[in-house]
Amino acid sequence: MQKAVVNGVKANFFCLSTPTVKSRIHFFPSAGSTGGHYPVSCHVTVFGKGIERRSVQLDGGRLNQPDGIRLEDAFPSLNLEATGMCGVEMSLVCQSGRVNLLPSRIVIEMVSPQFGLAYSAASFKPIERHELDAASSAAESAAESADLAVGVGLSDSSMSSSLVVINSGEDTFRPDFMHASLDGDAAFPIGTVGPNSVVEFPLDETLCKTDTSRSMLWGDARIEKLWSQTLSEQDSVACYMLYRDPATRRPLSVCAL
Repeated sequence: MQKAVVNGVKANFFCLSTPTVKSRIHFFPSAGSTGGHYPVSCHVTVFGKGIERRSVQLDGGRLNQPDGIRLEDAFPSLNLEATGMCGVEMSLVCQSGRVNLLPSRIVIEMVSPQFGLAYSAASFKPIERHELDAASSAAESAAESADLAVGVGLSDSSMSSSLVVINSGEDTFRPDFMHASLDGDAAFPIGTVGPNSVVEFPLDETLCKTDTSRSMLWGDARIEKLWSQTLSEQDSVACYMLYRDPATRRPLSVCAL
């Protein structure tokens, strides 16, 4: 049985761009065990509050060969207009051969004189499926829809957490996260995210309202598991847990849901 071939994929993530914080994007177009170095076109789009949506096309990419860009070099205007978080959408397309680009990966690196942080972007999603076998494609879609996007909110003396939602689509998105309460599973209140937006939702205040403090070896902490069953169905949306130093607000870690 032949499986669906995905020649085009895209992923959403966020970067920090300020006078002191710069971002680099490392990407690896891959088709798993498939050999060859077919040409791969890379399309990068930035957007966000105070940032006009714009795109660049990167030439010279090859399958199974790592590559990368400095975000501010690709978009020099960010040096003037960006004052914090910006959303990024990256797409990879291979016109040569019937290769599956879903194993491709992205790592985002954010650096400043005070810190350095790297994290893996959420998994690529198909831009367009070429259905070679309807039954196989239907089974894959059913499996994807059953995937849970899970995150852990943590608040203690050394760490605070936020939920970062990137929406590169044209429609407003309302996250449908759930959490475990004393009365069973319940909706976790999160606001909406407009088109071409990236929003950071601090969770500290929400955690205080929904969970009790727990005694850890390092002190009291509040921990909350969040999950969404429909996030994997959103082609233009990605969510991340962002952990910061509560005193300096310096980013400490990022985890894709």
